[in-house]
Amino acid sequence: MPTFNPPSDDFVVPVIIGEYMDELYLSKESRMANRLGAFIRASGRGRNVFLLSTGGYTDRQPSDYSIVSKVYYGGHENSITADEAASLTAAGYGAYIS
Repeated sequence: MPTFNPPSDDFVVPVIIGEYMDELYLSKESRMANRLGAFIRASGRGRNVFLLSTGGYTDRQPSDYSIVSKVYYGGHENSITADEAASLTAAGYGAYIS
């Protein structure tokens, strides 16, 4: 049975470095509180892929959930059928199917 691992993005937490941020002076306490952020590495953040009732796929969250037929959760291995694999490949997600 094929599995689908939705695409992921590298997500980086913004870190305050220096004494100024957006032309505002930061206090010593503010700078010290953010020093640990310099050690945070980028990590993958899975994107959900939505099967719409129209038969199309999107990785943008729809504002109306009544049009969503199925959700493939990002960061997870989703078991799919052969028909779903063919549909996902046709929609451009073939590289994420194993």
